[in-house]
Amino acid sequence: MRRLALALMLPAICVSLHAEQTGRISGKVLNKEGKPIPGAKVNLKRIDRNWSKDLIPDKNGNFLQVGLEPKDFTMTVTAEGYVTYTESPVKIPLADVIVKNITLLTPAEARTQAPAGGAQAIPEDPGAALDIEGRDAFNSAIPLYNEGKYEEALPLVDKAFKTLTEASQKLKDEQAKADLVPELLKIERVLGICIAQAGAKKEDAEPYLLKALERNPKDERVVIGLIETSKAKGDKAAEQKYVAMLETLQGPNPDLIYNKGVEAFNAGKTKEAKAHLTKALEVDPKYAEAHYLLAMVEFGENNLKGTKHNLQKYLELAPAGKNAATAKEMLKDPSLKNIK
Repeated sequence: MRRLALALMLPAICVSLHAEQTGRISGKVLNKEGKPIPGAKVNLKRIDRNWSKDLIPDKNGNFLQVGLEPKDFTMTVTAEGYVTYTESPVKIPLADVIVKNITLLTPAEARTQAPAGGAQAIPEDPGAALDIEGRDAFNSAIPLYNEGKYEEALPLVDKAFKTLTEASQKLKDEQAKADLVPELLKIERVLGICIAQAGAKKEDAEPYLLKALERNPKDERVVIGLIETSKAKGDKAAEQKYVAMLETLQGPNPDLIYNKGVEAFNAGKTKEAKAHLTKALEVDPKYAEAHYLLAMVEFGENNLKGTKHNLQKYLELAPAGKNAATAKEMLKDPSLKNIK
């Protein structure tokens, strides 16, 4: 019986041992007054390979990361207006938790108070402060950019690009300078997109966007930005080139095709307008506005059957649309009413 009981217990022991192959780190990020710091960030970076992760403390300043391999890490804690804290190596224990409570100091506090263990100090590298300032500006811009608020994001992205460009020229730390290169490329792309969508001179975005497109020819947002810069320059050939490129990436865009139809219609080019509107409806048969404008083209060509068909389709798809009243009035006309 004892042997049987031992055999039954072994799988549970094995499972327990298997589950304890990682460690954890937790702690707090506070200021000198013991209060949490909004916008603080904890970065953990493996020393032995290229792996890092950012942790964002909660409203009370607490942070936690589980599932870490028992290896050596560099821990960097940053917050706008505070001196960067760096500690290396931080040894993650096996099947246990290491606690790191960090107090960040302002530059003024750091000058008058020697940091514990010498981990925190005002950077002597003249590019280090610029590096922090530029990254903070970009981090502030990203939520606005992701929400499509390009006009609000633009000044922050512009500041980030200029500040980090200056930092790359002044940094003495070669590793920090190398780490900045991919960040600048990423910011350059976002800057181009923001200028193309909300800049006073959209064509100024073109150099940034062309470089981004060269790095990734399948970047749809960059291609859309280049369509905007082409329009701003009045370069029809370039616009058509990038529209075709966008269609290759995401398939035909009925909105873009419809807009071409509108432009042709307003220019009096009814045959061209009809071709664009017909193509838009091939891509999206439920495009109500395309049906309405096509009805106007057909009416101008005295194709009453085509006029009636497209007016009826418009009302079917958009019974309360902006052109519904006009469509209803037109269909009351005897010349259309009697068309089968």
